[in-house]
Amino acid sequence: MPRQRNPHEYAANIEAIKAAARAQMRVEGTAALSLRAIARALDVTAPALYSYFPNRDALITALVLDGFNALAAALEAADAAMPREDYRGRLAAVYRAYRDCALCNPIDFQLIYGNPIPGYEAPQELTVPAVVRGFRVIGAILVEAQLAGACTPAFGELPATIEHTLAALGAEQHVPAEPRALYGRFVGWTRLHGIVILELHGHLGPSVGSSEQFFEHELDRLLKDLGFP
Repeated sequence: MPRQRNPHEYAANIEAIKAAARAQMRVEGTAALSLRAIARALDVTAPALYSYFPNRDALITALVLDGFNALAAALEAADAAMPREDYRGRLAAVYRAYRDCALCNPIDFQLIYGNPIPGYEAPQELTVPAVVRGFRVIGAILVEAQLAGACTPAFGELPATIEHTLAALGAEQHVPAEPRALYGRFVGWTRLHGIVILELHGHLGPSVGSSEQFFEHELDRLLKDLGFP
């Protein structure tokens, strides 16, 4: 991999390095990611990788951004495929896309939502916008549904500290919603994300039989709790 490449070769080499990194993580786990091991897999010297990624953390950040942006793109596509006024259907489609994305891309999903990598600290100025992008999809549906009177969340009164925090978060993210809509966004994520993680690690099936049917049952319960008929 010479240092000077045309744009197409450079992009292809970037993807080759990422693919080798994912293959290594699949076998050894995310914490074992090593530029030297990737260089061996690509049959190049470790210094040859530095013109693409100056260090391991830069590569991890690129993979994390890929993971969050791919997830967000899947949620956006699922939402876009549904009729705009079918708020319940839109939200269900988005949550199903979340599960599908995790099951189809387990390495990327475990990288962004698994155990922290020792010594790595994500640059928030880069990663936070990618994280928020996915949450915005769910939040936007809930906000639109509430404004249209299509749902009435059954959460009751929220503790003052939670309501204050969510109101500040909504202002920071420029989301025109009352705290309960944002609360619904996090409730949905925590409940269904937990199911997905258990399924991803093989812990769910032995307890419930069909992981998919369990997910669908809990998705229906969540949508009712969120106030959708």
